[in-house]
Amino acid sequence: MPVTTLTVCPGRENHAWRRAEAVGEPHDLSPRYGDPIHCARCTADAHRQLAELPELVAAISLEATHGSRGPKVGTIGRTTNVAAWPGQASRLLTDHIVGGMLELEDDIRELRQLHTRPGRRTEGAALTAATRFLAAHLHWALTNHPAAQEPHDRDSANPAAQIAGWHRAAERFTARDNRLEHYRVPCPRCSLLTLCKADGDEYIGCRNTACEVLLTSTEYLDHVRTLAATTHHEESGLAKISNAA
Repeated sequence: MPVTTLTVCPGRENHAWRRAEAVGEPHDLSPRYGDPIHCARCTADAHRQLAELPELVAAISLEATHGSRGPKVGTIGRTTNVAAWPGQASRLLTDHIVGGMLELEDDIRELRQLHTRPGRRTEGAALTAATRFLAAHLHWALTNHPAAQEPHDRDSANPAAQIAGWHRAAERFTARDNRLEHYRVPCPRCSLLTLCKADGDEYIGCRNTACEVLLTSTEYLDHVRTLAATTHHEESGLAKISNAA
């Protein structure tokens, strides 16, 4: 009988395992395996997030009229001397999500040798049609797309990772991710106060879209201990200087 080879799911839940394997350090982590590529949870998340995108994109457009309740995506910790025009952040994020969905649709059509994407008169019609197309071909994309096995990270071309990224950005912009637990400790990578953990997540993640580092609970505690030790050392040094003066 042929031997069945299990594939480690490329989802974020295996981030710690992949990192430990990459550096060759001993660990007792067990990966979650795919069926056949993505695990059942990642597959279900991709379907749910894709289905929610049209409503989220509509909510993003309304922010331009009614005002945003949360920090604009991609602007955390950044400053600029260029004045933003009204609705700029909403327009840019909408273009990013809709444009990405249409690009993924075109990619799948080419890979599957289907007809080119038909012209659609409005952005809403294009978004709705792209969502329907991607939903119909999502099982194929999560299994047979050339990037289907790429780990889910900020630069991944994995269709599931792209969908999750669009969904995450839309939720941040519209302040829909209100189940977040915020950690008031600087991120170890970007040093911003953007570490959070959502209900059901296994990782503490940076919400800065230019960073998006993931930490296990153990890694977070190690980071906190390092910060505490550094702070204590600095305070001790200042105290010695003060006493000497």
